[in-house]
Amino acid sequence: MQFNEMKVHERVAYFSDLISSSGTCYMWAYSAEGKLLGTNCVDKVLDRVFRAGGLMDYLTGYIQNSHDTIVLSIPHGLWWCASFELKDGKVERIWLLGPIATQDFTQESMALMINNSKVPVRWQPEFRKIIRRIPIMMSSFFFQYALMLNYCVRGEKITVADLVFYRSQPGNEDSRDSETVLQRDRIHTYMAEQELLRMVREGNLHYKKALENAASRSLGVGSGEKDALRHAQISQIVFISLCTRAAIEGGLSPETAYSKGDAYISDINNCTSVTDTVQIGHSMYTDFIQAVHNRKASRLFCPPVQSCCDYIETHLEQKIELEALARRIGYSEYYLSRKFKNETGVSINEYIRRARIDRAKILLATTSMSIQSISDRLCFGSRSFFADTFRKETGIPPAEYRKQNQKL
Repeated sequence: MQFNEMKVHERVAYFSDLISSSGTCYMWAYSAEGKLLGTNCVDKVLDRVFRAGGLMDYLTGYIQNSHDTIVLSIPHGLWWCASFELKDGKVERIWLLGPIATQDFTQESMALMINNSKVPVRWQPEFRKIIRRIPIMMSSFFFQYALMLNYCVRGEKITVADLVFYRSQPGNEDSRDSETVLQRDRIHTYMAEQELLRMVREGNLHYKKALENAASRSLGVGSGEKDALRHAQISQIVFISLCTRAAIEGGLSPETAYSKGDAYISDINNCTSVTDTVQIGHSMYTDFIQAVHNRKASRLFCPPVQSCCDYIETHLEQKIELEALARRIGYSEYYLSRKFKNETGVSINEYIRRARIDRAKILLATTSMSIQSISDRLCFGSRSFFADTFRKETGIPPAEYRKQNQKL
């Protein structure tokens, strides 16, 4: 029997057996309401740890807005990942892998977990033995397991950058050990985010590794927002603001940078799912890096021509007329056309067409927008004209480009 012909529970069981062959692996099945349906873990008290951390409550709320595979953690250093089996568009079963620990437990973190899980005193010695049996692995390995679980449950191939991350916040009863763990994690998160912003400032097109590293570190801003969609929106808006300023530091004009940032923030506020916010965030990040890269490559342009280029970049989704560009900088249409081609090597219409194709590449690679929608959004007039133009510029049709580049 082919793998894709197997039922979901058979694929998950096969996956579980494979990774268990090299070490301990706990797999859990829950209903959409959070009822435990089955597990291969004999230490079922770990279900109590998961619930005590508030993760089950969060998960049952999360699936009301999103079905993306999610990595969850608690401040004591335990991680789980969850993927969702759907039937008729609704979650039928939650598949949970974990917990794993990314480092050995200290006496303080062990005591903290016992306290938060409300383990009776008489069971605490046994509970400590159970915690010691939890597998320890690098987070990067665990994230790869999350991708595999997603494939088994959903049949979709994704990357770490597509995972959603959530960490429960410590309560008032938490000890200083929780704060130490959080501070250490925040240092790594800060470093990853600074690397992302450096890529924007440099216009560095080799940014995908930095994006995946940051996705595996950052859980978004600590907004205190319980709604998963709103939390994602707030996190993306903060990230857009940071990228806007990094792009200005990289040489993009404030007018161009703020116009882009405002447009993306508007899109984020109109999102109806966590997946949409992630896609827009990816598009925004790629767009800013490409814009800074282009700006650095065009530093020899005179200010009037550069002003035209900036205007074109921020108005690709509108009709752009030569008359408006000429009026903007005070040139005649004839003189502007000649000046622009002498400096850039292409006509204004050709520059606009190439800029729109570059934006189309971003949308094809980072969103699930239909080709027709992309064509309409970028003012190509018709899908056939868009496809012909795209093929002439890239050598392949839009659908093939998406197949080769989406979710890299």
